[in-house]
Order: sequence, then structure tokens, then C-alpha cells
Amino acid sequence: MNNSLLTYTGSLLLDGRYIVSPYGVSKEQLCGDISPLRMPMIHNNAITNISFDYSKIKSLSVINGLGVTLGDSIIGISALHAIKNINPNIVIRVIRPENCPNYVNEIYTLTNNIINEIHFMPFDITKAAESELIIDIGNQLYWEDFNKWEMHDFFLRNLGLEHNFIPVEFKSNSWLKNSTLDNNNLGEYVLFCPHASTKIRSIPQQYHRKIISELSDKFKVKVLGFSDVHHKNYTNITELSKSTACFASIIKYAKYLYTCDSAALHIGAGFNIPTTCIFTTVKPEFRSLYYTHCESVYIGNDKTEGIHNSEDVILVNSISKEFEIYYA
Repeated sequence: MNNSLLTYTGSLLLDGRYIVSPYGVSKEQLCGDISPLRMPMIHNNAITNISFDYSKIKSLSVINGLGVTLGDSIIGISALHAIKNINPNIVIRVIRPENCPNYVNEIYTLTNNIINEIHFMPFDITKAAESELIIDIGNQLYWEDFNKWEMHDFFLRNLGLEHNFIPVEFKSNSWLKNSTLDNNNLGEYVLFCPHASTKIRSIPQQYHRKIISELSDKFKVKVLGFSDVHHKNYTNITELSKSTACFASIIKYAKYLYTCDSAALHIGAGFNIPTTCIFTTVKPEFRSLYYTHCESVYIGNDKTEGIHNSEDVILVNSISKEFEIYYA
């Protein structure tokens, strides 16, 4: 297989029939001919600009939607929520990339009828034609405007919507308020989420106790979190977060959220939780622009800006120095 296909701005086609994703192909070696997915009936805004009046569309299939990470998926679902608001009767089908973690796929089951059907790749291309409108939004990390637009606006634009005309309420993940989540019965607490999906975005362990102490002193309630720290007013609740629904519920009932994890940030915004979020590689205006209850802190530098996933020792050490200055 041509490795350049792994960075293709869209999905792929296996043996001329089955839709697969660059992400899935990178995780599992497939036998057969793999080519870019390019067909007249499938729209891709990275190739040709698109715009649609969703009030007149009966059914939509989103190919490779809506990301392979939890944070991207939460925001992508918000864009579908906006479409459903325009046309409550539209049938939305999402065709998910193969080999995604279960905790990411689980968020799609909490959408309360925003998404009518969920399918997984490999997906037979002949079945895609069942929808009136088909949009490929795959592999967005490599799209030119991924690092130029706020994430909600990115998804809205690439689904053919004019983002400036979409109410702000659909850019704060408000769909989460309608999801069914159990009350965790943990009482009153503030929540500390110091770990992101990659080390370069995580808060180093040596600062966790200091942050917990400050949160405890400021809010005068217990601190719960996902770090192994000894503090008289802190409890590590990692074992209680056994699913995405549990994780979302823990955030939903928090008095305050302190995090560097974008998934926690996006969930907190959906429930209007007052939040402090530390950004190390992506500037806040690309992630938290519309979150009125969030205090965003950017401590990145020229070396780390725009890095989405890295365990590089030099870059991690560079960020560690920024943390050292910030928490001095």
C-alpha cells in the first residue's frame, strides 16, 4: 500500500467496493487494492467546496465521522445536533472508522436520537447510496483547515453549513444535556483531570498535589480526580470511571473542573461546568472559543504549537519547563 494514503484527506476504498479509513488501515494490514474514495455521489469539502440547505434533505450519511478521538467526536456530534435542529426529521447515519477504541465509540450511543444509525467500516459502498446526501469527512487531522478553524466551525463548514449562522448554543456541546446519565451520588466535589491522551498535553505528576491543595483551599469541598496523590481532602476515583458514560456523569455533577484533557473540557462545556483548562500544544481559540464558563490557559511555545500527538523527549521537556514557570 502507498503510505501517502494514510494522510489522505478523506476515506479509502478497498477493492473498489468497501469503504475503509486511513486510521483503520494504519492499525490493521489489509489485503487488497486500496485507493482514495472519490465518487461523484460522495461529497468531500477538502476536495470541492460544499454547501447544503438541510431543511430540504431527507437523509444524510457521514462517512468516517466524526473522528477517532473522544474530544473530536463530541464536537462532531454537536454539528449533527445543529443539523437536526434545522431539520428534526432528517435521518442521520454515521459510518464509523474501524478499530477505534470502545470508549470513543460509546459516546455515539449517548446522542439521544441525533444519530439514527451507526455503522462501522469496512462498509459496502453500494449501501451508501441509500442516503440522499453523502459526505466524507474522514482523516480530518490532515485537512488544511483543521489547524485554522475553531473545531465546531470546522465540522460545520465541512458538513456544508455556514458556521456563522449557527447559534452559539450548538457550539458548546449542549446535546449532552439530553443524554441519559446516572447520578454518581458522590456529593459535592471539584474534579481534577490531569491526564490527556498524550504526554505532551498532560500535566506532569510533580504538580498534581499543589493543584489539588489549591483547589481544596479555594472551593472548601472535597477534590476527586484521576491521579495517585496523597492529600487529606483528595480521593483518586479512577476505578469509578469504567466507561465513557461514567466519565461524563462524574464531570456532569462536578462543582468545578480543572483539566488539560480536551475530552473532559468538551463534556464540561456541555453541562456548563466552570472549568480551568491548560493547553500546551493547541491554542484555546481552536477548542474553547465558545465555552463561556471556561478559563483557558495556554502555556505552549513555538516548538509545541500545533503538535497533536507526541512522546518526543525534547518536546515534552520543553513543555515541562513551561509548566515549571507556570506553577512556580
